[in-house]
Amino acid sequence: MAEIARKIALLDLDAFFASAEELRNPKLKNRPFAVGGGGERGVVATANYLARQYGVRSAMPGSQARKLCPQLTFVKPDGSYYRELSNQVLDVLYEVTHRVEPASIDEFYLDLTHNELYRGSATLTMNAVRERIRSLGITGSAGISNQKMVAKIASEERKPDGQFVVPPDDVFGYIAKLNLKQIPGVGPKSQQVLTNYGLMTGKDIQNIELRQLQEILGEKAGYVLFERCHGRDKREVVTERIRKSVGVEQTLTSDMKLESTAQTYVQENLLPKLRERMKVKHWREQPIRSQTLKLKFSDFTQTTVSRSTQFVSPSLFYELLSEAWQRGKRKGVRLLGISAALPDPSEQLQLELELD
Repeated sequence: MAEIARKIALLDLDAFFASAEELRNPKLKNRPFAVGGGGERGVVATANYLARQYGVRSAMPGSQARKLCPQLTFVKPDGSYYRELSNQVLDVLYEVTHRVEPASIDEFYLDLTHNELYRGSATLTMNAVRERIRSLGITGSAGISNQKMVAKIASEERKPDGQFVVPPDDVFGYIAKLNLKQIPGVGPKSQQVLTNYGLMTGKDIQNIELRQLQEILGEKAGYVLFERCHGRDKREVVTERIRKSVGVEQTLTSDMKLESTAQTYVQENLLPKLRERMKVKHWREQPIRSQTLKLKFSDFTQTTVSRSTQFVSPSLFYELLSEAWQRGKRKGVRLLGISAALPDPSEQLQLELELD
């Protein structure tokens, strides 16, 4: 009996934070704006399409964004509002199938293999889903294929508010035409390594031997990229995702110069937020695997220190802070973060590239 071809879709909400803000304040639709911080230390979370025409992009320093677009308006992020709207989208998706995996607050994988709505057509189903999303006041773009990777890449083809289908028989040829930077997991560093060997497209990877690629990237990363470029991605849509860690971090309004000040900040600002996010009143209510403290210095270099432990210990965070602080060699600190790694019952190996 022939194996049933999978139907996997990826719905990507278009400029989600910006769209959410336009929904709340329609006057923003006619002006370039960004969600995030516009000060010297702020960062752009996302920008509307008017601002993107000036070159404003996600993760760009707010000061640089203002230089590119002097009339840019900045809107403070509202996480609870975005989550509420994201959950409304999720409710729409659950009306279609319960095989939904939220990859992030604005990206959702759907397994439509056994969907019977709209005569079993994934194309018609996603058209209907996007129409429903539009009624919420936001738009989404979709990619459809027989696997997660190609569905994700295809979701970029018709942005904003469109969709693109890559049938199973077209997957190999579609990947052949891709620049390797479009393959999830191939970041700037790994892309440069591959370029040095004359490997720049999916077709280039399709035309070399597995062993050659593993010699360039290593056993695991070479194997994963080889499989992906040959159209083999068997990852399932995971309907229940286990949290691997819980953490909080904060970019400071000015550089912190004293370790004692940082210790007080951890105690009074970060630890209460971590307890809230872990949903515990007492640390021993939640077993963990390790604690990590992160510092980003004034020159944007950063360091992390971790220790294995069974439960969160505030005093251990102070020890980690002391070790991390020494690595700064008297540089100011612009960001502080703490986190706890949670037990993972499945311990599943994720086939993702980890070169960068």
